[in-house]
Amino acid sequence: MLVIIHGWSDTYRSFERLGKRLIADGIMPNVKHVRLGDYVTLDDDVTFDDLSYALQAAWKKERLPTAPRSVDIVIHSTGGLVIRHWMITFFKPETNPINRLLMLAPANFGSPLAHKGRSFFGRVVKGFKSSRLFHTGTHILKGLELASPFSWDLAQQDRFGSEVWYGPGRVLCTVLVGTSGYTGIAAAANEKGTDGTVRVSTAHLNPLLVRFDFATDPQKPKLSLEDAKGLTAFARIPNENHSTIALKDNGPKNALTLGLIKDALQVTDETFPAFVNRLETFSDTARTNSSSNSHTQAYQNTVVRLTDDMDAFVTDYFLEIFAKDKLFKKVDNRLTRVVQEEIFEKVHVYSDNSAYRSLLFNTTVLNEKVVTLGLPLFVSLTAMPDISQTKTVGYSTFGYDDIGSIKLTSDRLQKLFHPDRTVLIDIKIHREQTEKVFKIFGLS
Repeated sequence: MLVIIHGWSDTYRSFERLGKRLIADGIMPNVKHVRLGDYVTLDDDVTFDDLSYALQAAWKKERLPTAPRSVDIVIHSTGGLVIRHWMITFFKPETNPINRLLMLAPANFGSPLAHKGRSFFGRVVKGFKSSRLFHTGTHILKGLELASPFSWDLAQQDRFGSEVWYGPGRVLCTVLVGTSGYTGIAAAANEKGTDGTVRVSTAHLNPLLVRFDFATDPQKPKLSLEDAKGLTAFARIPNENHSTIALKDNGPKNALTLGLIKDALQVTDETFPAFVNRLETFSDTARTNSSSNSHTQAYQNTVVRLTDDMDAFVTDYFLEIFAKDKLFKKVDNRLTRVVQEEIFEKVHVYSDNSAYRSLLFNTTVLNEKVVTLGLPLFVSLTAMPDISQTKTVGYSTFGYDDIGSIKLTSDRLQKLFHPDRTVLIDIKIHREQTEKVFKIFGLS
């Protein structure tokens, strides 16, 4: 059986063509039922928890299969977050009913349009589609926003948890995402490195978890890296945008798209590793062929979360990547300018908690102007309140040397920065207190 689940501000009707095409082209010849999941995303009161529990209730009501690995699922956009949340809420890896999971342009780590959807413009334009006038699905969009705690926590469970959810013997998950933006008036939504709605890098479901420990010894910060557990497949597809990859708006636009969809829905445990490698080669070629266009160049979505050693969020901080001279004593202003102007694209601060931030880096330019030349970069952090100013509590983080800086060698840069990927960086710093905060006086 195949289940298709749509995205935010959409309905099942948009995917009837996809379902019929999958059957007509023999892509899913053994499917007896194609069920199009419909759910409410434009209601301000609806949360991802509501969607997961409602999906579970609908699943039971329709008596859909619940045996392990008995259902194939195709999702689009927000549907990726919905199905992953449902999966880890009601099942374990060994009881999960999902066999193959095809994600078309999923917003696994958010969309740069989500916070705009909650603006007045979003309420006027998108809100009219809702049965409740001027609602745009506030809670859903908060989860869809770049650097959201929801997408961070979800990844901690299904990508970095104690159990393996993806790969042979588990869910055979394939992510396909386009690299072209919209045309016409909708082109106003286009941003570099996106399909018009989601970033190519935020669609990818193979993140890296990085931990920076500035708390134990601020002058000698520690760095550790953790790969996601399991295996997922990923491909960037030229000429497709957020709609056409799901066969909407006269899609697909790439002659290879349907073939990749077919392969993703017919792959087996035995053939999956080779399929993953084939898609990696496909994506490498696509990146090379489009490396001269800033929109289709490779980018990395880097999500930072900053806390202190009391496990409190630090919401006022500045993270900087810079270069030093050959003796590593002074800042290399020329190369630092290249990093700031050509490699670092933009930052988005999560609206409800500024400890979470999304930084976008151009990995094509980084590789060309830094990595291939064997040059290192450095990371420094400034956080407020500054204890030297408060004289009571705060952080000793002002300046390049107060907190120390982590040297990123060429080899380390290649591990930390990878095209079309999300990296989650968990930083912890030390909070200090001076003697002025508490004094004990004896009786004279």
